[in-house]
Amino acid sequence: SKTRGPPGAAEPPQPNRRDHDRRDHDLLQTAFDPTYSMSCWRKDSDECWGTDGDDDGERTVDSNDAPRMRKTSSQVDYYSQDTVDTTHLQHVAAVAARRALTQDGDYLVLALVGLPARGKSFIGAKLRSFLAWRGLECQVFNAGQRRRAASDDSLEKNLRSPHSHAAFFDNANKDAAARRESIAMDTLDSLFDYLESGEGEVGIFDATNSTRQRRKAILDRVKRRFEGTGKACGVVFIETICTDPYVLHSNMLVKVRNSPDFAGLDEATALADLRRRNAHYESAYEPLSDSEGASYITIYNFSSKVTCSLCFGRITRVVLPFLLAIHVDERPIYLVALAPRGISTSGRTTREAEYRKAVAAAEDAEKDLALRLRAWCASAKEPPLHVFCSASIRARAVAGALDVEASYTAALDPFVKEGRRDAHRDLADRLEPVIIDIEGSVAPTLVITHATPARALLAYMHNRPRVRVVDETATTEAPRTLAGADAAVIEVRATVAGGYSETVHLLPGADGSPPPSPSIFARAPSLPWDERRRGSI
Repeated sequence: SKTRGPPGAAEPPQPNRRDHDRRDHDLLQTAFDPTYSMSCWRKDSDECWGTDGDDDGERTVDSNDAPRMRKTSSQVDYYSQDTVDTTHLQHVAAVAARRALTQDGDYLVLALVGLPARGKSFIGAKLRSFLAWRGLECQVFNAGQRRRAASDDSLEKNLRSPHSHAAFFDNANKDAAARRESIAMDTLDSLFDYLESGEGEVGIFDATNSTRQRRKAILDRVKRRFEGTGKACGVVFIETICTDPYVLHSNMLVKVRNSPDFAGLDEATALADLRRRNAHYESAYEPLSDSEGASYITIYNFSSKVTCSLCFGRITRVVLPFLLAIHVDERPIYLVALAPRGISTSGRTTREAEYRKAVAAAEDAEKDLALRLRAWCASAKEPPLHVFCSASIRARAVAGALDVEASYTAALDPFVKEGRRDAHRDLADRLEPVIIDIEGSVAPTLVITHATPARALLAYMHNRPRVRVVDETATTEAPRTLAGADAAVIEVRATVAGGYSETVHLLPGADGSPPPSPSIFARAPSLPWDERRRGSI
């Protein structure tokens, strides 16, 4: 039965739901430190009842003879704003590991892991483009290229390299296994040379790296190479696992149709040879696991399923979101840029008539662009199903003329340089979420923006660093078109090498008439009030 105090005595305080939550919190803390003193605080009182150290607490009686527990000096309310002593957590393994891995190193090695035809080279090329566009000096080091280069005579005679036959990858062939290991380590040393030369910051090691022994050898080699140099080099393994039969068959077809390893073979023979090579690797393959103690990311079937372990700092900020976005589905990306700003508000009071005339011409040009773009979308073989659009008034007006769902973002608004040397960094940082959204899109996508943001997006797709976007003169048809904001759509498609191909489509007239002159909108003035600042392009 429930024990009560004397008649008339106050009821002892009963724990509410918050008290139970706090007690659960204290129990969790004891998992890290058994000497931690538990406490359960009343919401409306400074007193507590619980345990203190190894005793049961000292029972006291208040003025109404109601039993209560004595508060001890070591008990802390973890839900108050008071400073909390966390020194007892300093030796927790998880906290120590995160403290060691969160700091960004001087160099970073991204080592790919996976069986053949799993998309390692595709991931490597994508990462290289993205990191280089962000301003990092990055390069891919491919062990397969070095392996094929070891048989130059065969390549010169247009014959298949002996290092490309399935038998070369048989683990029972000790000489071949030793040769493959030597090639891989030579490739890794070339990556180290690149980093230490001062030219590189990130190196991508593209090899199978499919056994624990190989991965341990990589970690040991990195440690020996940079130990005592005063430079820190981090290593993150990126594993790609493919279990979907359709995705795997598609990857195999891409590999045999494009890899020099299968030059001169018909498709059926090449596929059979690749399957034998896969069987040799599968017999010794060891997936990444926490027991290796290494930082790693595992991607499954190029989908949203990802395992991430011991990754902190810039890996989680930059690399992980990008890896979650990329995929191998083919779809077109369409870029449209509005005409550069052409109206200045200086001296407006003395040139009011000319100003109003220029504004009217700009409005007519933008309405005409919207109609032409709508006509093109209606006749396109793969019309856009989603639109990423600048939040400017002009861009919204164009997007509003289309019968397509649109997402508006200020990241695609006109870019203001204003003579700043670091302007390209601001532009790239602003556009990074847009690139991740574009990479993650699975349907035909239209991007409506302004000249310089459009050129910056195109620079990423062509593996060009962001620093060249702002000042560099356009050298190909698509960038020149975007620089002048001609009445055109730039279509880009992903390639098997991880880059993009481009096609320029001049927009037809709204009534189906032939495309206008490429320079019709290059001189068209634009509205002055939606950018607000001079220098917007």
